[in-house]
Amino acid sequence: MKKTLSLVAAGLVVASLLPVDAFAQSTGNVNIVGRVDKAAAIRWWSFAPTNSGVGSNAPATQNGALDFSLDVSDVAAGNNLDSYTGGAVQMMIRSNAPFNLTAQVTASSGFGSVAAGDIALTDVGFGLSGLTNSGPKVFGDPATNSVVSPGFSADPAVASKDVDEEPIFSATIDDLSGGVQIISGPRVSNRGGVGSPNNGMLIDTSYAIGPQFYSPTDPIQATVTYTLATP
Repeated sequence: MKKTLSLVAAGLVVASLLPVDAFAQSTGNVNIVGRVDKAAAIRWWSFAPTNSGVGSNAPATQNGALDFSLDVSDVAAGNNLDSYTGGAVQMMIRSNAPFNLTAQVTASSGFGSVAAGDIALTDVGFGLSGLTNSGPKVFGDPATNSVVSPGFSADPAVASKDVDEEPIFSATIDDLSGGVQIISGPRVSNRGGVGSPNNGMLIDTSYAIGPQFYSPTDPIQATVTYTLATP
């Protein structure tokens, strides 16, 4: 009897030294953590020339980073008989939150003063000539519900001219010299990535110069930098 009791006790001691769940684990967890911050993206989409204006983006692929060169060539009246030259650079913006878009002339050369008969920054008309939802993956109707800042909603390529055939623009790139908000709006994108053709708002940014007898200068150059933010 004593021997039998001793063996049972030893068995109980061995069992207590084994891990409690060694024979019980049949499930496990992977915990995924992260976040979704406010985000926005601006891309080049297309170009529509006005008369003799030509241009290209680098890279020249739709939905590439916006880096567009617009060549208006010779804008001396008598040499260029177009009413206006320039074009509409169409960009696509995407955002998962309300946005604002600012524009600023960050570099310029060759432009002078109207008083001296030079071509000036005020001779380059500017405006947002169109807003379009790109497809079914936009959030609501940003094209309708966005607000263009006063003065920037007119297409400069159809601006009237005075008796001396000088354009009467609602806005010019001179108005962008200090940086200014040109449009704000609600959330644009309802899911989709930066490569989706259906989740953005297309914005036509238009530029126009009416050829005149400006003082000769070569070259003229101006850079307009756009900044998209989700404040």
